[in-house]
Amino acid sequence: MTIQEALCDVDIAFRQLEFTIKLLSFCELGNIKPSDFDTDHIVLLGNERLNFPRGKFNDLESIEKAAGTSVLIAFSATALVLDEAFQAAGMKPNLDVVGNDGQLRALIYMVRCAYAHGIGTPRWEVREKYRRTLSVYLGSTTISIDLRTLHGQDFVIDQLGGYANWYRIRDAALRSLTTR
Repeated sequence: MTIQEALCDVDIAFRQLEFTIKLLSFCELGNIKPSDFDTDHIVLLGNERLNFPRGKFNDLESIEKAAGTSVLIAFSATALVLDEAFQAAGMKPNLDVVGNDGQLRALIYMVRCAYAHGIGTPRWEVREKYRRTLSVYLGSTTISIDLRTLHGQDFVIDQLGGYANWYRIRDAALRSLTTR
C-alpha cells in the first residue's frame, strides 16, 4: 500500500466515524423514530433480494444501542487505518523513539491493539515493553497516557480525552505523515 492510498483510507474511515457519531446523536435526540425505522425493508442486489424484517429496532433503546455499536466499529477502523498509514510510511511502532511522532505512533498502535483484542468490547493489551507513559503533543493540548494502569482494562474513548482528542490525534498523525 502506498502512503497516498493509506491517507485516502484514513479520510474514508474518519468520514464513516463522523457519520456514525452523527447517527448516534440523531438517535439520542429522538430524531429517528422506531415507528419510522423499524419496518420491513427489502434491498435488491442484482438478481437477489435481502429482506430485513421489522422487530429488531422497535424501540429507541435498541436503535441507540445499534448506533453506538456502529460508532465503536467505525472508531476501530480509524485506529486500523492510522496504524496502516504509519506502516505505509515505513514507521513501525518503536518505543525507543522519544520524539512526539514516535510517541504518537506508539499510542495509535496501542489503540489499534485494544480493538484487535475485542471489537465489541475493546481491551487494552499492554505487553511488557509498552508498559510506560506516553505523552503526545496535539497542538492545542498534550495528552499523557499511563499504559501500565490501563493493561487489561476495557478501552474507553475518555481515556484519550474523548472523540475531540481522537480527531486531534488524527490531525497530528496526518501532519507527521505528510511531512516525511
